Amino acid sequence: MTIHNKSSIDVIGITRCTGCFGCESACALGAIEMVLDDDGFYKPIVDHKKCSECGICQRYCPVLMKQKHMICDEKKVEPKAFAAWTNDEQVRMSSSSGGVFSELAKIVIKSGGMVAGCVWGEKWSPMHILTDHWPDVERMRGSKYLQSNVGKIYQKVLDVLRETDKQVLFSGTPCQIAAMKEALSPEQRERVLLVDFICHGVPSLRVFHRYLEDLFDGEDVASYTFRDKSFGWKTTVLAVSSNGKRHHLPAPSDPFFQGFAVHHLYVMEACYQCQFARIPRFGDITLGDFWGCPEKWYDKRGVSVVLANTNAGYDAVECLHKSMAVDLKSVELSVAIAKNKRASLGDTYRIPKKRKRFLKSLKKGDDFKLLKRRYFPKKIHLFMRSLLSSGSKSRFISLFILRRLGL
Repeated sequence: MTIHNKSSIDVIGITRCTGCFGCESACALGAIEMVLDDDGFYKPIVDHKKCSECGICQRYCPVLMKQKHMICDEKKVEPKAFAAWTNDEQVRMSSSSGGVFSELAKIVIKSGGMVAGCVWGEKWSPMHILTDHWPDVERMRGSKYLQSNVGKIYQKVLDVLRETDKQVLFSGTPCQIAAMKEALSPEQRERVLLVDFICHGVPSLRVFHRYLEDLFDGEDVASYTFRDKSFGWKTTVLAVSSNGKRHHLPAPSDPFFQGFAVHHLYVMEACYQCQFARIPRFGDITLGDFWGCPEKWYDKRGVSVVLANTNAGYDAVECLHKSMAVDLKSVELSVAIAKNKRASLGDTYRIPKKRKRFLKSLKKGDDFKLLKRRYFPKKIHLFMRSLLSSGSKSRFISLFILRRLGL
């Protein structure tokens, strides 16, 4: 690969940046800082007075490395797919799907290793931590659906690997996994289990915070989960204010989730055409909800889809099975990914025409209720979207009208 005398962000351009923090971690001169931009996404800022133009950050940029086929150089095996769930009822009910991540982490912690993953930080801002304490691992449970502030996590993992003989489980989005993977030497790689999850793109953190401000008319939010299981294994948002008020809605009816997951209105630009949400995966193991789970294994308490993407991943899954902590059922890969396109095909989203105007209004200070009223599709638009799955004539007409409306 040719290394240019530029920073990685100058080479790939800001719209292709995934905000993985890899370049910031790679720069020994401290010339790159990840900053939350006005749109609500972490992006690198280069201090050209400090930058020596060495190009080292390019070697740690997963976007560039994927282009040059330098990350996917391990011997690949076709993913082995499983339906799985923990036998620990409390863990299963407090997890988004089947609780498999917690059981993997438990094995690593019990063997003296460490786990890196995403937790809620201050002011409902996700962040990565590295820990060997089980209570911290419990905080990693549950979907965050937001871009994590990775901070110095890659360097912390590298320090542990250099200074000790510990094993590390590193979990994150596929692009974060790719960045971690690129930072590891072959010897270090053998001691790191990489666990990615089926990611649907990350929405704006500033939009999320604006939504929280309006949720209880300015009252502080005491607790929040995107995946409450009070009514079973569904996508249900539950928020509770400091005064005990509750916001409890199916996710498609929750305004923030609707704008992110249904309309894709404020997803990071790189996520619309994600390079990493496909097979071959970058993690040893991929976890997610097993939507479309065979009826004989369906359970309203949640079922995980597990893809063992490498020999190391398969060995870890076998270890889970032998521990008797997890029920594991082998399935055909085609069944596992049938309703999880972002696990295999890099299912892409069209950038909504309203996206720029929405984010411009956000920066002007408009509250979330006004943004929703002004930019979210009305019910008739949602009805037309439902026709997209019907006959070819209805699909053609609906798609034409929606595109004319910029939806």
